Amino acid sequence: MGPRRLSAPRQRTVWLSGRFLSEARAHVPTNCLTLSFGVGLYETLRLVHGVAPLLELHLTRLRDACSRLGLRLKQRDWAEVLAELATRNRIRNGRAKILIGDGFELATCTQLPRGLADERRKGISLMSAPLERNLAQFKDTSRLALWAAERSLGAEVLLVSARRQLLETTRANLFVVSERGLETAPATRVLPGVARGLILELARGMGVTVQLRAPSLRQRARWLEVFVSNALRGIRPVRRIDALTFAAPSASSLTRRLQRGLDERMGLS
Repeated sequence: MGPRRLSAPRQRTVWLSGRFLSEARAHVPTNCLTLSFGVGLYETLRLVHGVAPLLELHLTRLRDACSRLGLRLKQRDWAEVLAELATRNRIRNGRAKILIGDGFELATCTQLPRGLADERRKGISLMSAPLERNLAQFKDTSRLALWAAERSLGAEVLLVSARRQLLETTRANLFVVSERGLETAPATRVLPGVARGLILELARGMGVTVQLRAPSLRQRARWLEVFVSNALRGIRPVRRIDALTFAAPSASSLTRRLQRGLDERMGLS
């Protein structure tokens, strides 16, 4: 009997401008501004049992951004598109992406990031870089500076202003808990994250004072907890920023209470 032949890896299915296709058959216009100049917007969504619980919040942000940048967002049943995409790719719990480019729309579906459960439970370490995003209010495809920062430092990077203020990470919004309440940079300076909006709502509902200002490293002695958030990963505690270390949040900490509240809104509990 001859050697066993290995089967070719199964190709993912994507959705491109109204059609479900294999990745190999999906083509976008070569003269589009998305390829030439990175003109495009996208949303990354958490899939839970094949559906995206926060879809409408993502679409609200996407519609607003498309309107402001002049990109066309057609009327689609995105819930049906993502559900069918998850089924075709045999993914129950994962991540989906909707990308609106110059002359095309693309939706993809993949597995969750590796190590996510440990990051949510144990926390993460961040290295900082003196960097602020241009057009921070948009979730756009022009991510070269962020990609280069992660490539240089080897992981998710904390963006710090010239005045030593903590803005956001290359992937998430950042929050600091102090005796004065919850601090986070205003939406004029960072991406107005879907999870960020829900966290602010939850915190105010708990009676927590919310201050929309970028936490300053000069005030680090007052910090009690630090965490980051996005709509894919939820809340992850921050255990280290460069040489600064922080204790693991307890079950009764604000970090954990907000994590549980956000998980409920995301359909994770």
